Amino acid sequence: MNNSAIGAAVARKGVFDSRLMGAAGALVLLLAPLAAPNPFFHHLLIMVLFSTLLGVAWNLLGGYAGQVSFGHAAFLGVGAYATMLLHLKLGWSPWLGLAAGGALATLIAVPIGLLCFRLRGPYFSLATLAVAEIVRLVALNWESLTAGPQGLLITQLPELTLFGHAVDWESKLPFYYIAALLALLAMGANHFIAQSRLGAYLLAVREDMDSAEAAGIDTVRTRVVALALSAALVGLAGGFYGLYFRYVDPDAVFSVALSVEMVFIAVVGGIATTGGPIVGAIFLVTISEVFRERFQSGHLIFYGLFMMLIVRYLPEGIWGKLRALLRLAVGR
Repeated sequence: MNNSAIGAAVARKGVFDSRLMGAAGALVLLLAPLAAPNPFFHHLLIMVLFSTLLGVAWNLLGGYAGQVSFGHAAFLGVGAYATMLLHLKLGWSPWLGLAAGGALATLIAVPIGLLCFRLRGPYFSLATLAVAEIVRLVALNWESLTAGPQGLLITQLPELTLFGHAVDWESKLPFYYIAALLALLAMGANHFIAQSRLGAYLLAVREDMDSAEAAGIDTVRTRVVALALSAALVGLAGGFYGLYFRYVDPDAVFSVALSVEMVFIAVVGGIATTGGPIVGAIFLVTISEVFRERFQSGHLIFYGLFMMLIVRYLPEGIWGKLRALLRLAVGR
């Protein structure tokens, strides 16, 4: 067998393995809530999937393109408010509003990217932080539209019938499966982009922007596309947040803490990986919930300590380290 045939066989095996892992992961997500019929456990699973969606979205820009954004909460808030306002003021279906929230976040991301991507390094990060704060202040003071600090509240979601049965929105299970679907969508998009020409361009931009430009890559356009895709996923997450909690206010959905949390999820799990965000979400959400319950604000102290340990001893993230150990074991 020649080298090309061997390479093709290895590639086919890699595709098969990735599809097998994807199918196994989907099966685990399908059966996970049945492990314990406990509302708190279901809430924990929902928050893990919600955080996974945020981590995957941030990873597209921060992990693959190397553009560290501290303002992604702006897109989360836009998605949340768009979903809530379209339902409350125009009577749209919340689920149609959720999709519209993702689309609106994408539209807003494009001009922001065209402006901010003229900057590099810490200047870009500071610019995104400033944009998020500007959007928060607009939402806080435009009371005729957003109700200002009072926020928006949905008292009851409209009835929905699936397979002849009415969906019980007082249960957490419907929200779990919606969150699982969104997380799978994001991870699938991440995997597809990573294997595409866009993924190669993003990595080239991350490694050396000047060399990428010299090679003929339009670095501004490439990063704007990555930001638009990332914003679309975060906007969907914002719409889900609004429908799950049925309440949003500017300080809840535009906070810097949410933007930083997205960074933590991606870094802890492993940047520029498909599976990293869900690993980071599992670790951060579950352990922080334990700390929050016992020590109130102790989860914030834990975040800081855990991040220092990860950066010092696992710079490739937990998922990256696990993959390296697995390759080493298989090699032996």
